[in-house]
Amino acid sequence: MPTDRRRVTPARTAGGWTEEAALAAAADTLGLTVGHEILDGGSPARVHRTTTPAGDDLVLKVLVPAPGAVDGHDLVSFRHKLRQIELLRTLAPRLAAHYLPVVHFLDGDGWAACTTPFYDSADLAAPLRESPPRTGEFFRRHAALVRALVLDGYAVRSHPTPAGHLEEVVVGRFLRRLPVLRRALPGDVTTAERITVNGVRCTAPHLVLERLTGRLAPLAPARLMTPAHGDANTRNVLWCARSGATEEFRLIDPRGSVEPWDPVYDLAKTLFSLTVWDPALRTGFSVRRSKHGYEVGFRQPVFPGYRAAIHRFLPHLASHGGLSLLFRDDPGWLDRLLLTHDLHVLAEAPCRLSDRKAKPDLQGRDSTPEALALGHYLLGTLLINDLVDRLDRTGHVDAAGHLALVTDHLPGGP
Repeated sequence: MPTDRRRVTPARTAGGWTEEAALAAAADTLGLTVGHEILDGGSPARVHRTTTPAGDDLVLKVLVPAPGAVDGHDLVSFRHKLRQIELLRTLAPRLAAHYLPVVHFLDGDGWAACTTPFYDSADLAAPLRESPPRTGEFFRRHAALVRALVLDGYAVRSHPTPAGHLEEVVVGRFLRRLPVLRRALPGDVTTAERITVNGVRCTAPHLVLERLTGRLAPLAPARLMTPAHGDANTRNVLWCARSGATEEFRLIDPRGSVEPWDPVYDLAKTLFSLTVWDPALRTGFSVRRSKHGYEVGFRQPVFPGYRAAIHRFLPHLASHGGLSLLFRDDPGWLDRLLLTHDLHVLAEAPCRLSDRKAKPDLQGRDSTPEALALGHYLLGTLLINDLVDRLDRTGHVDAAGHLALVTDHLPGGP
């Protein structure tokens, strides 16, 4: 389906574009009737279900610049998403067929918008939230995702890995975003050299990461590959939910990058969805401060299916024949996945500050962007300290012991 791309220049509103004004301008340009807002996502864009004059249902996503928006949540990245999808149509057409089509793309003066068909679906992790959880069904679906995303996408082309790739892309992403956190969170959290989290005396993450300087070469990717997505959280994988329909899935919201990328980055993003990101958005964080430091957990117990899937996730990947072949000369890929996972937790903290929409939990209680940012930062601090300590002691990360920090040992409850 070709995308209808338009440059739109309605008169700028006084003081710049608000989200509401940009939404109205986009809907007016496309002749759409705006319905309810869709809040089930992690992007700062405003997303609404809309209807065309012909009665077709479209999802309209609108983004305006926001102060402090981090890379990946900014207007430049939003505009580059379509460019990435179009590249994949050429390089990896089997993968591109799984992307939900972009019907319209509007490039406004200080805003941008796009539409996709409304896709009756559930997110990738939905089977894990059922009672009892369908853990086997989740892994069957994830295996299908791996075939499409990694084997039909990433693996179609490879590129040499530049020196310092992990330091720049994985570690550097958090360090570049750290000033955003320092402006928003209490100073003692982000500037202190030591902080106690859940009874563990931790070093500040930016100082812990200095211990990795010059030591990441054994974990570096053997090669980079086609930029197949870059933000494969569980909510960006939509599984067909229509009764009796042929089972299929669609991908949405790639990172917006056309540079070679590491598939481990996306595998770690899916794991991060299960350990911290999705539970935080669905239940909210519980954070308590005392003279002994901080206690951080979730407001409600994490879904049992998530916990089970987290502990099976790395063995599931390690036993996947296609991945074993792809990473046959990349022995550090599972340790790199855990490092990348921990940096996803930390780097998500400033991302939460970019998304100002309400985030109601399962009981209807909203979580502020600051509360979500603080919870991610504290758990990321706990995780990265544990990971680097394990690397110092043995040169390897015991995945079960490491991930138990967010599955078995978190305080919880209101």
